[in-house]
Amino acid sequence: MTIEDVKQAYLVKAMTLHPDRGGDPQQFIRVQKAFDEANDFVKFKAGKLEWLASKIDAYSQQQEVVSETIERGGEVEMEETDWLRKSFGEDFGHVADKLVTVRLRGPAADDLYAILLGFRAASLKDLSVLDLAGGTLTDEGLQQLKDLKNLRSLDLRGTAVGKLAGEIPKWFEHLVFLGLPKGALGMFSRLGMPRRVKLSLGDTAEES
Repeated sequence: MTIEDVKQAYLVKAMTLHPDRGGDPQQFIRVQKAFDEANDFVKFKAGKLEWLASKIDAYSQQQEVVSETIERGGEVEMEETDWLRKSFGEDFGHVADKLVTVRLRGPAADDLYAILLGFRAASLKDLSVLDLAGGTLTDEGLQQLKDLKNLRSLDLRGTAVGKLAGEIPKWFEHLVFLGLPKGALGMFSRLGMPRRVKLSLGDTAEES
């Protein structure tokens, strides 16, 4: 099987399951994950050393985000890649682990932190949940997050995000949940939200 075979199989499924075409978001997520794993496996088989080198570089950048998040009092969730552990063992198997969730609430979730996420976006392609509720993020910081293309859940309740809030669904086509501070969206912006996006407005993450 080639990368092109994997890509064609994915495109056929994605055409029918994409939420914008009326498909089930959860089924689409499963298909996308299967495609990512199959794509990785094909590349791995084609050139193990070259593939591993690229993963190590991306992993080191991902770990920079993990360390900074934890130092600021946040938490992360990783998704393990079992088949690589079977091939290389625990010493190298973790280099393909994926950072899928970042939660950093409170003042530490600021524009500087957003700049780090934006700067490392190429290594955060599996990040699907970003929770910065209660932070001090502004519109300037929000713009730094635009390259996190695979976000499905973004919680910005209680932040200082304002006039750019209505642009968020355009940046993240897989988004299904969006939390925003009260007053960030006008009535027309709310009505213009895609049906796939569940919207929650509040001054804190607990409000809805």
